[in-house]
Amino acid sequence: MSETPLSDVMTEHAETSTQESYERFLGLFRASTIGIVAIGTPSQDPDGSFRADGNLGAGRTTHGDGRARLLAYADPEAALRNFGPRFNAGLAGEVLLQMAVADPDCEGILVNSAIREISLTISQPTARSLLTSTMTAVPGRRRWWKRR
Repeated sequence: MSETPLSDVMTEHAETSTQESYERFLGLFRASTIGIVAIGTPSQDPDGSFRADGNLGAGRTTHGDGRARLLAYADPEAALRNFGPRFNAGLAGEVLLQMAVADPDCEGILVNSAIREISLTISQPTARSLLTSTMTAVPGRRRWWKRR
């Protein structure tokens, strides 16, 4: 398996521009750890772990069209090797989607590849749609809180 799966799918989409390649990118983004520029400070719990309690955010960019987007880096370990330290934290893609949706001044997410100087955007409506699709019930699956 490749050590840059998200960047590989980004390259595929840059070359093919198909809906299928973009959907693969979105699915993999959501399940991946993404590099971000963390802004603010996390709070430390008594056990020594850190958590974001509203004081930690993700850096933005207005690259391209001047619209504010959260700045993200695919495949963080490879991105560090190939382009140097451009970010200072890692975050689950799903959490970054939630951050983009929750910020009314944000147009979405700009994701930079770890292997080529290319990027893809995820619009705020697309992020919202991805999050909504996880909340819908799967047919035939009984939820734990529902009685028979």
